[in-house]
Amino acid sequence: MSVRTAFGPSGRRFDEDQLLDAARAVFHAAGYSAAQITDIARRAGTTRPTLYARLGSKEQIYRRVVEREADVFRAWIAEAYDQGADLSLMQLARMGMDPLFRLAAERSEGFDLLFLGDRTGDNPTSLRRRVLDAVAEQLAGLIERRRRPYGPALGPTAEALAAACVGVAVHVCEHAIDRGDDLEGARRLAAHFVANAFHNLDFDELAD
Repeated sequence: MSVRTAFGPSGRRFDEDQLLDAARAVFHAAGYSAAQITDIARRAGTTRPTLYARLGSKEQIYRRVVEREADVFRAWIAEAYDQGADLSLMQLARMGMDPLFRLAAERSEGFDLLFLGDRTGDNPTSLRRRVLDAVAEQLAGLIERRRRPYGPALGPTAEALAAACVGVAVHVCEHAIDRGDDLEGARRLAAHFVANAFHNLDFDELAD
């Protein structure tokens, strides 16, 4: 796949990801309402006309920034869950925490825009909901796959368990960020909590 490029006023060539990186930094620092196209152009080392031509309006740029973070997160989820096909339920609980905490650690600006944007008036709520639903759906599939050899299918119960795991991960991660706590320690705590919850569930009773 070819990489889309743009040119700055000095003839500098850079790809679209560099423009989106600059936009992400400005939106994160200023919030959507206060961010200006001029600020993004200056940060990217390009011009307003170039940004409009390549990425569109401020609203379109913001949406593309947030959707890119969602795409990265979904790719990490798929990668992790592909590796988790043969894991036990306990191991799945631990593995399921990793992509979210990785996003918070490695792409903190993107994490904030995707998951915490509503705190500053930037509200990609529908996109966040779709992302979390997709994550829960994948995890539910893995729970069912691992459970099926040992008894009846869990059906909706697997979906509810997956949603609970995702909710724990998001809230523990957000709490750690708010308090400035160590993300790795928070990830281990969330994984341990979910693993113990799985351990104490009576799956035969849930399947009835």
